[in-house]
Amino acid sequence: MKRHWLGVCVAFGLALPSGAQEARFHSPVDIPFLMSGNFGEPRPNHFHCGIDVKTQGVTGKRILSVCDGYVSRLTVGYDGFGNAAYVTHPNGLVSVYCHLDRFIPALQERVRRRQYEEESERVDVRFSPEEFPVKAGDLIAYSGNTGASQAPHLHLELHRASDGALVDPLPYFRHLAEDTMNPVVHGVKLYPCPGEGLVDGAGRATTFTVTADASARVVKAWGKVGAGVWTDDRMDHTYNKFGIWRITLNVDGRQVFQSVMDEFLPGENPWVNFWGDYAHFRKTRHWYLKSFVEPGNTLQILSADENRGWVDINEERDYRFEYTLEDLKGNKRVSRFTVRGVRDDAGLAREAERERQRMASGSRLLYDRPNVVQGPGMELRIPVGALDGNKAVNVKIEVQEDGLSNRYTLHDDFFPLAKRATLMLAPRVPLERPEKGYIESSRGYVGGEYRDGWYMAQIRDLGESYALAVDTVAPRCKWMTAVNGQKLSVLRCSPSDKESGLESFKAYVDGQFVLFTSYRGVWTCRLKDTPLEKEGKRRQLVVKLTDRCGNEKTETKEFIY
Repeated sequence: MKRHWLGVCVAFGLALPSGAQEARFHSPVDIPFLMSGNFGEPRPNHFHCGIDVKTQGVTGKRILSVCDGYVSRLTVGYDGFGNAAYVTHPNGLVSVYCHLDRFIPALQERVRRRQYEEESERVDVRFSPEEFPVKAGDLIAYSGNTGASQAPHLHLELHRASDGALVDPLPYFRHLAEDTMNPVVHGVKLYPCPGEGLVDGAGRATTFTVTADASARVVKAWGKVGAGVWTDDRMDHTYNKFGIWRITLNVDGRQVFQSVMDEFLPGENPWVNFWGDYAHFRKTRHWYLKSFVEPGNTLQILSADENRGWVDINEERDYRFEYTLEDLKGNKRVSRFTVRGVRDDAGLAREAERERQRMASGSRLLYDRPNVVQGPGMELRIPVGALDGNKAVNVKIEVQEDGLSNRYTLHDDFFPLAKRATLMLAPRVPLERPEKGYIESSRGYVGGEYRDGWYMAQIRDLGESYALAVDTVAPRCKWMTAVNGQKLSVLRCSPSDKESGLESFKAYVDGQFVLFTSYRGVWTCRLKDTPLEKEGKRRQLVVKLTDRCGNEKTETKEFIY
């Protein structure tokens, strides 16, 4: 397996390869530097792309530039970041500060101006190097809880400007982070290679706990097997759990696998579902990270031997497995277990035949070429590079006599894709208003474009069920302030759409656009922040709601301001 070069760039004139003196960044906060999440933690469909810095559980803490540079971009409502600031640095890196409550006034004014120009809360504002230069430690914003944030904190990312790679920020803040704690191993999972291996006499994986003593656990196996580990790291002064920087697996003293979580490209995010045992996580919330590399897994943070991390148990003897887990501070955890080779040729032949029948019983998908799966009223197109290996799927069709289409379950277990597939569904009869139809999954709205009698949408998980739905119902708006002719300084409402979902929200007072900001489903307009003058006169408010199927609702209210 090819391993990309380690390190990132030159910062403050100091090179940062492994083992070299490291550059130091200014803390992004002027309170104690404590983390609640680190770089590369596995999440469904993506890695954690930065570090989470604690803000003492509150919003409004000062957020500081970590290095000299200039504010190059401000976004609102993009990528789950909420309010985010980008600072470009001379060293080739861009620091990104996310979930902010607000920017400093000069930057906030530029954002507000753009929002009114575009009549949209969601904006992307770019700046030239001369407009907003900053020094390390300069105030740029205040911490918050906006976007896809579960509690107040700062999410901080580092991007390499040349190729967009996501880089681990922690080496630059190593001097601020106290960490004397070793990683923790919760369990190991041993996988038989489908049709080529046995674990404890069967063709299914098994989980177990391990210790530093290799004799603490002995697992019987025969044929080709691979290991996976459920582990996390700990840090001083916090109860949070963190991902592991480096995982190494040795067998009989020989390295067969290693991962180093230092950087990755944004397009590699979906491969976390191939490295991690995605199906196991969806059922238990525990990530077992595999120490073998499937042929379709191209993550550059992984390196393996010529057998791609699989171990051939082909002798009747004990094989010594040893995991070494390390963090960036040099703390280590070593865990060992023994795999005992127990010959079972008949069992291997049985599993090989079962695998052959399984692959023959459904639609066979090949990882190195495009695949098409068809059924009555359904077609699935999977691009090359979407699978980690050859698979078989059995499409199940649930007839829905009163539905717009049948319901299709594309696989009987969780089945993630690294690239989105195109799902096409045909309605039983032509819809009178085809623009109101869409594809829904067992988890909700998916979407879809109608073309030549088919609805087409992009999907990522074959383990869900899909069918056609229609939405002819306009969105709703629940008012949380009494907009009925009273004197008001704040307007607040909660728009919703239970079918296809809300697409846009616009509000006008006396024909002039006013900005509502959204937070956890509540939209708020503070009238003092709008261009309206407080004149104590009657005003007319017009709110326009549109859902994803084009259904519109207009409400008119009156108030005094």
